[in-house]
Amino acid sequence: MQKQPHKQIAILLILTLCIGLIGWAEETMPTPEAATAAPLVSPTPEGASESKATPLVSPTPEAAPAEQTEDEADKLQAMQEQVLKEQQEKTEKERKEKEAALFRETLEKIVKKRIDAYYKAGGKGTIGIYIQELGSGLAYGYNEVKTESDTSGEGYFKTASTCKLLSAAVMYYMNNKNELELDKSYKDPVSKKSYNLKSLLYTMISHSVNEYFNITLRHLGNKKINEILQELGTANSFAYSEISPAPYTSSKANLQRYGIARAPRTTPKDLAHILQLLHEGKTFGAENDKRFADSLKANVYSNRLPLGIGYRSPVGHKTGTSPGDGVYNDAGIIYLEGNPYIMVVMSRGSGSSVQAMYRSLAREVYEFMKGRIAK
Repeated sequence: MQKQPHKQIAILLILTLCIGLIGWAEETMPTPEAATAAPLVSPTPEGASESKATPLVSPTPEAAPAEQTEDEADKLQAMQEQVLKEQQEKTEKERKEKEAALFRETLEKIVKKRIDAYYKAGGKGTIGIYIQELGSGLAYGYNEVKTESDTSGEGYFKTASTCKLLSAAVMYYMNNKNELELDKSYKDPVSKKSYNLKSLLYTMISHSVNEYFNITLRHLGNKKINEILQELGTANSFAYSEISPAPYTSSKANLQRYGIARAPRTTPKDLAHILQLLHEGKTFGAENDKRFADSLKANVYSNRLPLGIGYRSPVGHKTGTSPGDGVYNDAGIIYLEGNPYIMVVMSRGSGSSVQAMYRSLAREVYEFMKGRIAK
């Protein structure tokens, strides 16, 4: 009985100790909010530097270098620009194709209307026409590359005096290549006359002197002239022998000198090509370009293209006429301000009434070209 108080005291001591431990635990345990905010780090061993603590988090991948991101952006931009450029080029190509089609369709209506009217009125022969807008390069042709069916590559149309345009082009071209001296005195082996090519070429064009063409043919020979014509890009033009009427020239003389008596041949497109070369100014040399163009503008025969447009713009052109062959030709540059263009008209087996058709055609084409200036 005396030991019971001691037992009760022991129990009280144990209870007191438990209560103390619970209180201590509550004070030291973190609240839920604090536990959430606390970093999950490994406990730092005593005495170790806190800077070496290892975070208990998943490793983050290294960010891509800034250069790589910029490179990808540049590539994307380049691709977008390329797509845009291709779209613009396609749109521009389609626009040009539509413009070219409309250009040809309009001129075809004009040309065929005039030619049909000519034939309905009793006109005869074969007509060749070529029209080219020099600024855009747009062109329309009617029998523009017609060749002889029995002669490979030979133009169908007889040149008459438009062969002088071809001969002058050959000589100016050779001079520009330092292969022929123009401003020099020569002696013709047939007529025994002295001549200077620089002055001879000008007058040959402006006054259409047949003898002067024949002198150029004798000077170079038909083989050389034809070789240079091919070099210039006139694929269907050939000078075979001298033209008449002219002194010291006949069919017999041509056969003796060249082995052939045949009129020079060409096509409307070939004559236009020579005029285009002149306009571009890259083939004959600056001084020759001016002299060549001036001689064409000084042409004394102006009853076809110049008369047709009413002399409203300068025309540098070369005519060719051989009534016995039904040949009435004219090839020139119409210097319409703001829209210069080339026009070539040729005939074979036609009557002189074809010239009236040329004039009405020239007038209508001029109005069409004039209307395109604003466009």
